[in-house]
Amino acid sequence: MKRVPDVLDTWFDSGSMPFAQKHYPFENADDFEKSFPAQFIAEGQDQTRTWFYYLHVISTAIKDSNSFENVIVNGTVLAEDGKKMSKRLKNYPDPQFIIDKYGADSLRFYLMSSPVVAAQNLNFSEKEVAEVMRGMLRMLWNSYSFFTLYANIDGWKASDKQPATNDRKNLLDRWIISELASLSNEINSAMESYDLVRAARLFPKFVDNLSNWYVRRSRKRFWKSENDEDKNEAYATMHYVLVELSKLMAPFMPFISDEIYKNLTGKESVHLESYPEIDPMLIDGKLNEEMSLVREIITQALQLRAKEKIKVRQPLSMLTINRSVSNDDLLEIIQEEVNVKKVVVDKTISENVLLNTEISDELRLEGQAREIIRHIQEMRKEAGYEVDNRIKIWYNGVLEVFDNFNELIKKETLADGLEQGKNEQADLEKQFEIEGKELIIGIKR
Repeated sequence: MKRVPDVLDTWFDSGSMPFAQKHYPFENADDFEKSFPAQFIAEGQDQTRTWFYYLHVISTAIKDSNSFENVIVNGTVLAEDGKKMSKRLKNYPDPQFIIDKYGADSLRFYLMSSPVVAAQNLNFSEKEVAEVMRGMLRMLWNSYSFFTLYANIDGWKASDKQPATNDRKNLLDRWIISELASLSNEINSAMESYDLVRAARLFPKFVDNLSNWYVRRSRKRFWKSENDEDKNEAYATMHYVLVELSKLMAPFMPFISDEIYKNLTGKESVHLESYPEIDPMLIDGKLNEEMSLVREIITQALQLRAKEKIKVRQPLSMLTINRSVSNDDLLEIIQEEVNVKKVVVDKTISENVLLNTEISDELRLEGQAREIIRHIQEMRKEAGYEVDNRIKIWYNGVLEVFDNFNELIKKETLADGLEQGKNEQADLEKQFEIEGKELIIGIKR
């Protein structure tokens, strides 16, 4: 056995890859020039002194050029205690266990939104993977499930004649479309800069906006029995948002994105689609800012309620704010979310929000009616009723509430009948206490 003379570092071979694969400069010169320098490569941080270095050195020597234009450098995934992962120490969970328990999408998104894809080390946390599943992933799936549930009940079908526009009559539709267009614009900017962390971290806020604001605020539009223009636009808006969002999320959460996309479009796969670039003309910056202001006002007002230990279900007479809101629809949102009869703008007050917490007899009765509605809704779930099932209600107790708010209770609980007394044929009967008074309720489908 003889030693081969003049052995070069093996990384010299790796660094020659752009040239060696084309046998350049001896042949294939035109083909080589089309692909050099590379637009993008990715490797671990340890490659900065090896492969990345040799690629540039050799390319500079031969072509007086960098070897590549863009690079993503990964850090190292460490055990939760910051030590190196070790089979011997068993200081990390089995990846297959994590995937089986939380889903591949949760693990993938956790890693893609972490510093490990920005050349930093990551102390792996199973808890944070679980938070992705229980937070953003579940909110997204719940929004999709809500849409499909009511669309199937109403037999609603998507149409090419319902494009996204910023002249939708309902302010919430215009807002969520604007937020989606803004999300698309920011994500494309981040992706073009190869900034995966910034791109990934944009999704949770939007999914929260969709689930906890748009869907929650729009529920009654889907619940109402008549298929009017407003209801149809709500369906069309949510379908559009879910389809485009599934495209945007596909590289980050490929499985749930594909499931949503295929089920909503009937097409083969989201991964066969082009990455979306939503028209920036759909962005309404003023509306986005005003909606953020409205949510800030609501948060402050609800904090005042909590401080006074007044439930949100208890109506109050008035909220005064010291900032202008240009749109009556936005004022109506504040009014409904804070549950007040009136919102007044008064720029002379020193506080941002001022809540009148005095409760009249009429307001107290309405608050009790809201409490009764909540109990009946929970009974519907316990009895296993479908969301669109009509029911009959029997009651004993708090007669003054039913005398004054009979129609409200019937409307909110999908009740065709509301009678005082008892019925032995009730599917479910329960006893409650409403501000110290006994109430018995029976329901039947």
